[in-house]
Amino acid sequence: MSTMKHLFGACTLLLLLVFFTQCKDDDSASPKGSATIEITDGPIDDTNVKGAFVTVTSVKVDGAEISGFSKQTVDLMAYQNGSTKTLGTIDLESGTYSDITLILDYEKDASGNSPGCYVLTQDNTKHSLQATSSTTSELKISNGSFDVKEGSTTNLVVDFDLRKAIRHEDTPQATDEYDFVSEAELQNSIRFVAKAETGKIAGKCNDNLGMAGDKIVVYAYAKGDFNKQTEVQGQGTSQITFKNAVTSAAVDAQGNYTLSFLESGDYELHFFGYQDSNSDGQLELMSELELNLLGNLGIDLNNVSVGAGANISLSVNIIGLLP
Repeated sequence: MSTMKHLFGACTLLLLLVFFTQCKDDDSASPKGSATIEITDGPIDDTNVKGAFVTVTSVKVDGAEISGFSKQTVDLMAYQNGSTKTLGTIDLESGTYSDITLILDYEKDASGNSPGCYVLTQDNTKHSLQATSSTTSELKISNGSFDVKEGSTTNLVVDFDLRKAIRHEDTPQATDEYDFVSEAELQNSIRFVAKAETGKIAGKCNDNLGMAGDKIVVYAYAKGDFNKQTEVQGQGTSQITFKNAVTSAAVDAQGNYTLSFLESGDYELHFFGYQDSNSDGQLELMSELELNLLGNLGIDLNNVSVGAGANISLSVNIIGLLP
């Protein structure tokens, strides 16, 4: 009888081992794909800013870290108007994911130098963006969701809007004039999109009459979200203007602008002129610009439909200033 009990026990143990081994094999055989994380930037309304650097120590997708990630310091201002910097690729099980987390090092950059996150001004001075005593920060971006499919790679773009992310110090010093906005505002200044599901709007903004001041910025809002009286006023702890814009773009010296990585939907565009009225290197909001649409008269600036992969050409002439 004792022999039979031992034999029965051994058989049971063997069956359990086989069961758990099969479960492990099934897990490893789960359909997998991958996600590549890229980063881009929106413009900052400050002519004295030469560069804006962030040091990323780790990237997570729904809490899972990109393995083998190397600490990187990125000049966000080098990646605008559709240009991106690849941070890394992570293998994931097929399915739907809802957030991306960036871990920033405020203290040290990728070369071990201080600071880790900073603004570089035109005189090559570094201004630390660390706003609290914490030397690191986890920025969880959860504005939407994305799918990873078996055997394919999903390209994701993290849009880091500097205009919303950086503020002037309340009591500026020669080497410390800028800070990040509050933690909550900083998280809200960053969005992510699935690259293949976005389109862009690009064109020219002609200021032939020289009415727009020193700089023109075009803001893209989800249709119906723009309230001029609210948006031109500073909102929140850091007094962020145009806070609810999806994205924005500066018009370059040749009149070109590009609004990239717009998710499918209907948008309204608003162009504003800025002027450095007191020669302090900071641009002050002047006025919204009155526009005459060129060419495609079937487009309404207050109702521009963008689809996945769309490349919409939209050019305007400035004909006046709106009250």
